[in-house]
Amino acid sequence: MPRVITVANQKGGVGKSTTTQNLGFALAERGHRVLLVDFDPQAALTVMCGVEPDNGGPTLADCLQGKAKTADVLERPRPQVWLLPGTLALAAFEVRAASSRERHDGLRRALQPVLAGFDVVLVDSPPNLGLLTVNALSAATEVLVPLQLDFLALRGMQALLQTIESVRAVHNPELQVLGILGTLHRGRALHSDEVLGRVRDHFGDLVFDSVVRTSVRFPEASSGGVSILEYEPRSPGANAYRQLAEEVEARG
Repeated sequence: MPRVITVANQKGGVGKSTTTQNLGFALAERGHRVLLVDFDPQAALTVMCGVEPDNGGPTLADCLQGKAKTADVLERPRPQVWLLPGTLALAAFEVRAASSRERHDGLRRALQPVLAGFDVVLVDSPPNLGLLTVNALSAATEVLVPLQLDFLALRGMQALLQTIESVRAVHNPELQVLGILGTLHRGRALHSDEVLGRVRDHFGDLVFDSVVRTSVRFPEASSGGVSILEYEPRSPGANAYRQLAEEVEARG
C-alpha cells in the first residue's frame, strides 16, 4: 500500500498547496507514481496543476458521498502525477456530513479503490482544523507540517499537534508526524533564522533539513499551472523540494 501523506496546518498562507504540488512533482521526478488530492474547497492546488476545477463532471465531494467512483474523477496532469481536483462542493459536504456517524472516514473510503495504483498520495488540507482536515488526517499514514518561519505561526503549532493526537487516539492510531518543513524563509532575515532555531531546538529531528525560501518564482509558476521544478528547474526553490523528496523517501 502507498504512503498517504497529509500536508496540514490550520494557518493559511504557509505553503501547503505549494508544498503538496512541488513535493509531489519532485517525487514523480524520482520515479514514483504520485496522486495529489486537493481537499481544500478553494482548489488552489488544482489550478496550480493546470486543471480546471468544477468542470461539470462528478467531483471529489460526490466520491465522499458514494455518488461517484473515484477513478472517474481522476485527472492526469503529468505522466507520473495524477490529481483528484478540489471543488467548492467540498464545503457543502462538510456541512451536510457534520451529523453523520461516519463523517470522519469519507476520504479514506473514497481513496481505497485507487490506492494500489500509486506509490505516494499527498493530500492538501484546508487552512482550518474542521471536518475536512480531520478526514484528511484520518486517511493518512503520515502528516507533514509546513511551518511559516514567523513567531506568530509558531504559536499555532500546539493546536495542530493536539488535533493530530486526537485523530490518532480516536480515528487513526497509525498516524505519524512525518516532519516539519520550514517555509517562507526570508533570505538573510534574522527573524526567520531565529524562528527556525527555536523550532529545531523544540522539535529536534522532526524538522527537515530542507528549508523553502520566499521567491517570486513560486507565484509565477503557480499562475502558469506548473511546478517550480518545471518553471525554473535549477532555482533554489526547486532544489529545496528535491532535497525534501529525498528526506521523505529516507523517512519512509
